[in-house]
Amino acid sequence: MFPSSILRVFSIVLLLGIGGCATGPNPINPYFEIPPERIPKAELDLYNRALEQLKNNQLDNSIDLWKRFLEHSPRSFRGYNNLGMALYSNDQLVPSIQAFETALVLEPFDPKIKNNLKRALRFQVTILEENKDYDNAIDHLERVKKLTDLEEKEKVALRIETLQDLIYEQVKRANTLEDYEAFVAKYPDNPKNSDEARRLIAKIKPQESTLGEFPEMHSEFLPEPAQRTTSLKQEVIVPEPMQSVPTLPPVRKESIEIVAEVPISDEEQELPDEVREFSDEVQDPVEEPTPVKQPPVNEVAVDPDMEMKREKPTPPVQKEPTPKRRVRVTTKEAPLRVRAEPDIRSKVLAQIPKGSEVPVFQEGKDWFEIEYQKGKKGWISKKYSVLINK
Repeated sequence: MFPSSILRVFSIVLLLGIGGCATGPNPINPYFEIPPERIPKAELDLYNRALEQLKNNQLDNSIDLWKRFLEHSPRSFRGYNNLGMALYSNDQLVPSIQAFETALVLEPFDPKIKNNLKRALRFQVTILEENKDYDNAIDHLERVKKLTDLEEKEKVALRIETLQDLIYEQVKRANTLEDYEAFVAKYPDNPKNSDEARRLIAKIKPQESTLGEFPEMHSEFLPEPAQRTTSLKQEVIVPEPMQSVPTLPPVRKESIEIVAEVPISDEEQELPDEVREFSDEVQDPVEEPTPVKQPPVNEVAVDPDMEMKREKPTPPVQKEPTPKRRVRVTTKEAPLRVRAEPDIRSKVLAQIPKGSEVPVFQEGKDWFEIEYQKGKKGWISKKYSVLINK
């Protein structure tokens, strides 16, 4: 009798043990049911009432009671953890995360608080993923990664890389320099996407440096001929002709070079009479210069039989007044174009680098006439230059 009863008891205990192993370990209770030690009776009653309301799913009442308890016990990590659980159960994720973070600051190594915080963070990540707010989701996962042990860190890191891939897909659809640079700045160590973004940045930058980075220079760049379309009804605006400014001949050296007579060009016909006469006098046609002995002072030796005559002394040439004003090119990076006429459609003669200072000879409504090389003049836009005092 006795041995059989002992055997029956042993069998029941064994079955209960096997059943317990089959169901697995009990989950960790997310609440702190034991109140803090050495607190006043009023606060102890408040703690127990708040916990009872939380267990009965009276969440609004529980939240209010926990807040009242924390007003009297602001350093209670138990109170902040239980408040976080009440907020989490009431679908107030952001305040619950803040409550768990405060509890973890007060008790940094408590596993219960860590698990509750990770649970709330992962739930928030799921919501952010559904809203395609991948950047904030990655920030929350980085926090989870810090709270996770080494075995699970790889899973969290893999999920972060997946979200970064989704962000990079959005960046490629936008295909702008700013989006690529922002991605590289925030995720410089992404295994695949960051290197590709850097290559695309290097490819886009030279193209945008001429147009994209200098929007104020757009008016200086003409469209391609194929892109210019003019309607038949569109009024054609003819630029007003600019009055040509006569230019005196350049100052000659003491030994004047004799050249053969050439026909007068159209530009020379537009010169004033006194300038043309002076030019004709200087350039008398001769076949070969003949040395003539220098006559005494105040005497002029003239040989009527000579076919060649010595070139007459050149009257003093009135030098063009040196301009008192100068302008500085104020473009950002690209050089400024010098045009033949004060018109954006006029021929481009040269380009002046940024920061260059050149003399000014004339000033129009929107243009400066400048000397871009010695003896060479052209017009530049006032929009990209400024007068300076020298």
